[in-house]
Amino acid sequence: MSGLLLLLIGLVSPWVVHLAPPRQRPLALVGVVAVLLLFAIFVANPILAWQMWAGLAAGVVSILAVKAMSGGGGLSLGRGGTSRRRPSARDRRDQEDLTGEV
Repeated sequence: MSGLLLLLIGLVSPWVVHLAPPRQRPLALVGVVAVLLLFAIFVANPILAWQMWAGLAAGVVSILAVKAMSGGGGLSLGRGGTSRRRPSARDRRDQEDLTGEV
């Protein structure tokens, strides 16, 4: 039973960190490490168990597969693309100066 639980922890851990908002990912990682430490204290050492490593590998592969199927190309760590902020009055004024429009 503990092997199955460790496999489940290993499978869910990458998803917990991946689905956390970018600023909360370090906290999610600390939570995952805390769960592994609790497992180590009360059950057995998870570092030596193949179930943890198999679960982690399956979790990472499943994240990559979902990302590939959803069209999220590449392995970028941040959000790409353009800024979503509204241009300020100064930005609009500078743009008008560049284009010569009044």
